[in-house]
Amino acid sequence: MLRRTERWKEKRSEGWKQGRNASHPIVQPSSLPPPSAIGASGFTITELLIVLTLIGILSVISIPTLKGFAATRRLKASAYTLRSLLTFARDMAVTDQTTHLVVFDFDSDRYWLASSETFNPSNPLTSALTAQNSTVVVAVQNNLNRNSGLQTSPTTGASASQVPLTRSSGILGVPYPMEQNVTLATIVTNRNGRTVQVDSGVAYIYFSPTSTSEDAFVYLQNSRNQIMSVTVEAASGRVRVRQLTSQEIEMLGFETSD
Repeated sequence: MLRRTERWKEKRSEGWKQGRNASHPIVQPSSLPPPSAIGASGFTITELLIVLTLIGILSVISIPTLKGFAATRRLKASAYTLRSLLTFARDMAVTDQTTHLVVFDFDSDRYWLASSETFNPSNPLTSALTAQNSTVVVAVQNNLNRNSGLQTSPTTGASASQVPLTRSSGILGVPYPMEQNVTLATIVTNRNGRTVQVDSGVAYIYFSPTSTSEDAFVYLQNSRNQIMSVTVEAASGRVRVRQLTSQEIEMLGFETSD
């Protein structure tokens, strides 16, 4: 009986050792790769040259597309900036109960906000550019004199009550230039039942205290001959922006892109 028990224990021990060695084999030194083979894989010079060539080809193909995207983005940015100023002019005309205008200088490709109090239709360029000085500078100087108790006459003959600081004072007469390679192409207005088209010199769009305006179309053009139109509705003064199609550009007589 004792001999059987001892034999059973020996067989059990041998079986356990065999199973342990099977699940956890011992790695012999001869099975490991030699140190010189570790990290020996990599890229050859030919493979690197092929990758660099492919990168160069893709760059050449994508550059014109990126330039076209940048030109379109600048055109849209100019159109939406103009829309914002036209909308602001309409809002300020209603708030201040004073006619406000947006003046366009085609020769310098810029525009600015003006008020009927400082705008001179016979000389719109000069009156618009001096609007900033006649509102902001004069009002600030008169306010400083009043706060300091100085009894001085208002600057340029204007009293503080005549030149109050308003929401529009900070931007009256301040020019907004077009984005790079974007130009003022033309403005078409319906003024007093007569269609007027201007593509040089100075033009303007007005907004009355009742928020009405004149039917107006402002066309902006970029170096790729893409056109954005900024339209103003006479009845409501609402401003809209839209990019013209190639067919619309051709119908209006503008140059189309190749």
